[in-house]
Amino acid sequence: MSHPARVLRAARGLLTADGSVIVVDERVADTFTAPGDDIERLYYGFSLTHCLPVGMTDPPAAGTGAVMRTDTVRRYALDAGFGTAETLPIDNEFWRFYHLKM
Repeated sequence: MSHPARVLRAARGLLTADGSVIVVDERVADTFTAPGDDIERLYYGFSLTHCLPVGMTDPPAAGTGAVMRTDTVRRYALDAGFGTAETLPIDNEFWRFYHLKM
């Protein structure tokens, strides 16, 4: 996605005052440590060969790719005008779930 904060801002604009958005993203470690586990290496492969190149086609793109850390998702949510971006306690090997509130 070239402009994640812009997309989140548009989603926020569709909500009522008590509305919220759920974001599902790849589950990677909160900080990168080489060489990373199997899942992280898989996601980096997707990111470098597909997601990042496609996401850079609409300059000025954010250049995030497929591997977003929790801090990055929170920053995009706050930039989009959300008040909070909570990581949901859903146990899943591949996905992390965020709850963005007004």
